Amino acid sequence: MAPHMGNDEFFSSLTELLSKSSQKSRGSVFLTQKPLIDGVSSGQPSILIRASNGNTDAKRPTDKDGKIAKTKASKASKVKFSTVVAADQLEAFYTRYADVCKAGMTGLKKRDRSKRKAKGKGAAKATKA
Repeated sequence: MAPHMGNDEFFSSLTELLSKSSQKSRGSVFLTQKPLIDGVSSGQPSILIRASNGNTDAKRPTDKDGKIAKTKASKASKVKFSTVVAADQLEAFYTRYADVCKAGMTGLKKRDRSKRKAKGKGAAKATKA
């Protein structure tokens, strides 16, 4: 995995990834975070924040023998990047992080829940009778 990005570079890459996934008819963006315990003796550890487009090796094409074909095209479609945030910078980071995520969610479609509501209403009528 590539070394961690700086926070500004992370935000620009995240903005680009969110805009690309919202332009497609389908797509996912996975955001994860965890404490980075790296010999920190003071109060709070640093936080590792990762972003990925969710493409996995399982979607790679296979060759004639049924083995996974290692092609550059399949690896190029996978996007992963990360950054490390120091404990004293968390509040400012999360403020900007929330703004970037909210801006990237503008292209999302609202889920169609009409089927679920219809099932719920039908089940409710059956129990009343």
